[in-house]
Amino acid sequence: MAENEDWKIFLNDEAIGDSIEGVGAVKQVSLWTYNKREKSVKKLLMPHPHADGRKLSIEHRFTIPLDSIPTISRVTILSWKGEPLKLLVEGSTDFRNVTSFVVDAESDQAIYLPTNRGSIGISEEDGLLIMQTYEYYKNGGRYNIIEAFNQQGNRIASMDAKTRND
Repeated sequence: MAENEDWKIFLNDEAIGDSIEGVGAVKQVSLWTYNKREKSVKKLLMPHPHADGRKLSIEHRFTIPLDSIPTISRVTILSWKGEPLKLLVEGSTDFRNVTSFVVDAESDQAIYLPTNRGSIGISEEDGLLIMQTYEYYKNGGRYNIIEAFNQQGNRIASMDAKTRND
């Protein structure tokens, strides 16, 4: 999934026990870290298949337990060389909305970022997370909002990209 000088981050397919007679085991991924300096492997988290990311607030950041992350499809390492491991973990349960979380590998909680379209990138100078959100025009259709967050989940700046006046 991701790699830098200190870390390798990978997902592992895990089989969860049968829940319905005649149906094979449900597949789920877990997030693992490999510390290159210490040559150690650690299972960091397993998403909760029943956590509903669509119900998370789009207004404010907040912390949640790691097992409340609904799914993982993309991971970005936020840490610089020699810093404790911090990750941006993203996923989508409905193939439209993307939930985004800042995960500190030393904590059992994650910071939920109030966006719904995921990461566009990271500013090189300050490590700001550049995120995309969509909202709806009053008369139908969507428009983009581009936002910058620090790694503590605080919104630093926001710009809407409306192309019409309704």
